[in-house]
Amino acid sequence: MGSLLDAWRERPLWARWVLTLVGFAVVGTIAVIVFTNENGKDDGPQPESPAEVREANRESQLVVEQDQAPHTVRLAVGASAQAALTRAIADNMRARIARREIDGPMEGARCAPSGSGESATTQGFRCTVTAAHVGYPFAGVVDHRTGAITWCKRDPAPSAQTAVPLSPRCDA
Repeated sequence: MGSLLDAWRERPLWARWVLTLVGFAVVGTIAVIVFTNENGKDDGPQPESPAEVREANRESQLVVEQDQAPHTVRLAVGASAQAALTRAIADNMRARIARREIDGPMEGARCAPSGSGESATTQGFRCTVTAAHVGYPFAGVVDHRTGAITWCKRDPAPSAQTAVPLSPRCDA
């Protein structure tokens, strides 16, 4: 061992530096290759057949349809439609957070008239609820004739093939 250390010390200082840097570069490159191979991207199990893809898309559509299902409550006499809708959607989100369907805490809810499709009896709204720094979009309709407030949570389509339209009851 002594002769190896003596041989190392006999080399010029610049040569020892170069050999040290080359050694670290080789070890570093090997470490990166091993790490990349061991921790490569894994998207999980992939469907293998068109039938499996169709089934996965069908299941995704069912989940989105359930999440976007219309909810209805009554507008109290003399209550502001916008405030009542905002409160109803906020209550719905608090319940979702309590059931751990969505991460909380809830940070706020706001609704504004959509300005489209309104008539003398109905008024459309676009709403956003923020929970855990994520904005969740909703659409709602207030029917002043019947006093019904109807809203739906808008979910992005899981894929282009599985776009689920919003219920017409929620889209004024």
